[in-house]
Amino acid sequence: MCLSLKAAAHEHFRELALLRRARDRIDREPALDVEALARGAGMTAGQFLRRFRDAYGQSPHAYRRAALAARTLTFDRVLETR
Repeated sequence: MCLSLKAAAHEHFRELALLRRARDRIDREPALDVEALARGAGMTAGQFLRRFRDAYGQSPHAYRRAALAARTLTFDRVLETR
């Protein structure tokens, strides 16, 4: 692999790690806004939104709604078994 491809791959994986941290923050702190998530990832809000959608197939807001729905369903199932 040539050096420029290696550097590009390294940058891509670094960016994915930053996006994963932002996704984890969404799971832990649902009151965060896109600006705060973007700052944490070292990107502008526009860059963050595009990269998040590229990585996870949905916007941060849609991810947050889906994660909340999944937690609600899990909680409902726990209550049903009691």
